[in-house]
Amino acid sequence: MATAGSSSSAASSLPRDWRRRSADVGGLHLALAASSSSGQGWMGGEGGDIETMYAELLSDMYNETLNSVNDNSLVSPPPPIPENVRDRLIRGLDKWDFEPHKLPDEEVLASTLLLFEALFRIDGMEDDVSLTMEQITAFIHHLRRIYRYENKYHNFEHALDVLQATQSYLKSAGLVPPPIILLQPADRRWVPPKFASGSLIASLGKRELFMLYVSAIGHDVGHPGFSNMFMKNAQAPLVVLFNHGSALEHMHCHLLLCMMRYHGFGVLLDDPLHGKHLRKLVHKSVLATDMGVHGKFMETLKSVVDGEQMSVCERQIVLCQAILKNADISNPVSTLSKHWATALIHEWTAQAHLEESYHLQQTVPVSFASYDPIKEADSQIFFIRTFARPLLELTQRAIPEMQMYTWHCRKNLEEWAGAWEEACSSSSEASPSRQCSPVMSPDPRSPPLPFQYHTAFPLTLPP
Repeated sequence: MATAGSSSSAASSLPRDWRRRSADVGGLHLALAASSSSGQGWMGGEGGDIETMYAELLSDMYNETLNSVNDNSLVSPPPPIPENVRDRLIRGLDKWDFEPHKLPDEEVLASTLLLFEALFRIDGMEDDVSLTMEQITAFIHHLRRIYRYENKYHNFEHALDVLQATQSYLKSAGLVPPPIILLQPADRRWVPPKFASGSLIASLGKRELFMLYVSAIGHDVGHPGFSNMFMKNAQAPLVVLFNHGSALEHMHCHLLLCMMRYHGFGVLLDDPLHGKHLRKLVHKSVLATDMGVHGKFMETLKSVVDGEQMSVCERQIVLCQAILKNADISNPVSTLSKHWATALIHEWTAQAHLEESYHLQQTVPVSFASYDPIKEADSQIFFIRTFARPLLELTQRAIPEMQMYTWHCRKNLEEWAGAWEEACSSSSEASPSRQCSPVMSPDPRSPPLPFQYHTAFPLTLPP
């Protein structure tokens, strides 16, 4: 941690509200104090001190995290869903074109729990993780309440979409059973096949698979609906606290770990033999979803694929990062790419209006508010060519069974290219003097004003 002297030179450039003040000594002590069972402080995801300019921000982060967790806890989870709905959801989860955004909230929650229930059909899984489905149920219902309902893209439906994609990748690789195993008797257990010697994916054990599922469903918890760049320009307290980058992803990780401990997952996180590795796996996997570190991660993944020597634990973490990153940007690979592309543009538009309200540098073009189909197709083509396809192709070298998803990605790229040509043709016929013409209706609701973000995690907002 930086000393008081090292932070004084930067204080003049920060808003007056965040000059050094008296810290909440109790909160700071709890944030840094060693856990009685693991020797790890709350912020010590990997056992090291966190670099921050102001000690009081660390205290604030701890207190706000506890507030978010405690204020959103449930006395008891809702009742189970009817059997006919359960069967329908199980069959839907078994398909790549699963559509979580079309489900009512209770079915979104039920679908999430079904994926964990199917995971627990793996022989020995419940014994290895030492948790029950009752604990998982309470955890998922609680987690859902900390995802912002107002977000168009970074919401719990997106989290379920990422979890289902993660499950699909692992199912294709033969590591987890298909969801339809839940249609069989409850005592039926699933045993994974034997893998060829030297298989990278075979290095993932039951604990790693469980933590990957948890990371997938919690990777965006507490997302405010705007980007790291917005917070940086607004000098939000969170970017002062995590001044080394990936501020949002650090927040997601710390909220998630706090939630896990709240529901008894400390039995895994503080396990004398596996705890440190499992905490690091969650931490590193969530941080890898920051697209700002994408290039660096691609280099790391390539070194693993090329056979660079590293420990089993390191290899497990890189594989989990690769699977979660692919799942997080799997929209261009799915048949629902149009829906998620539109949802993301809605969220970008809201951020653009928020930047205008705060008179900040524009990081999202306001032109997105017109929902121009040419710009939409152009952005998807760029994203697939630059990020999604290269990541998938490299991951396929580590996990050959992911070939079908690479095929879907290439097919979607062709479809977006066709949509771009069609939109250009329609635009030219409608108005030859213009390069593009919006054909999608804009969101009829008023653009979000700053007060509409009052449900966001407090430290993400400008002072």
